[in-house]
Amino acid sequence: MKAPEHTTKTPDGLDDLLNQVAQGTEFHFQSGLCGDWTLLAQHPEHAAIHLVTEGDCWVGFSADKNDSIALHGGDVIFVNQGISHFLSRSPLAGPSSATDIARYCQVEHQQHGVVCYDIHSPSATTDTVFRLLPPWIILNQHQQADTLQSVISMIRAETKQASAGAQAVIQRLSDVLAIHLLRAVIMENKELTGPLAALKDKHLKTLVLAIIDEPGADWTVDNMAKLVFLSSSAFAERCHKLLGLAPKKLVDQLRLQRARGLLRSSTLPLELVAEQLGYQSATAFSRFFKKYAGVSASDYRQQR
Repeated sequence: MKAPEHTTKTPDGLDDLLNQVAQGTEFHFQSGLCGDWTLLAQHPEHAAIHLVTEGDCWVGFSADKNDSIALHGGDVIFVNQGISHFLSRSPLAGPSSATDIARYCQVEHQQHGVVCYDIHSPSATTDTVFRLLPPWIILNQHQQADTLQSVISMIRAETKQASAGAQAVIQRLSDVLAIHLLRAVIMENKELTGPLAALKDKHLKTLVLAIIDEPGADWTVDNMAKLVFLSSSAFAERCHKLLGLAPKKLVDQLRLQRARGLLRSSTLPLELVAEQLGYQSATAFSRFFKKYAGVSASDYRQQR
């Protein structure tokens, strides 16, 4: 396995990550809704942000009523890639098709309203970070920082007024919304553990972004400690205290997420996937993947 070639990563690595997320955010759907409506996403390819602009609705992740969560005007939800979900007037999703949605695409219908954005993963870095995030994250209006509330208020106002250029404004604000949302999830969440928690630490965030950038490098404890300018013992202690992980487990978690991404989005032979992740054979990689994912790499690729 090769050793890391660089000695440090730019201190703006987290800024780069947030910028990539913003650049991958695209306005997808906006409407005033009425009647017994449902918007359904089955195994979506991209992560999404949904903002309730008017009224109340429900979000659910299965046909089970007990799975549904009430949302209100000003609430915003992040749903990770591949997570089937629905937004609906009622706790249970009704039948929905692309032709049905046209009935609700009338801005003057102001009983309920939503704005939806897709977030593309423009790089392996953003894809890996998204895979570390929970399946969904809801930020209710009262949980939002003032700056995020201001952005959401602007989007809600544009959808209600429907003035000339409103859709262009809503699209431009998507970049700002995505940055504030991810910042709130990573930087303001005190309960994070594992690699995401490392992004809040001035020493460990450099390391995590470097491992994501070069997962196949020789990430020994000594190499990782040198990268963050700590002794090996101090580095290991910091990982245990802040992340709840041993250094090797940190590397394993990040390699696992990259492996999932490669198996999902590419047709690379397992030998090449193994090489990119720092394993000397497909057999060694397969043992690693099954240990943590619970299925073989071949079966995982077929399932996806």
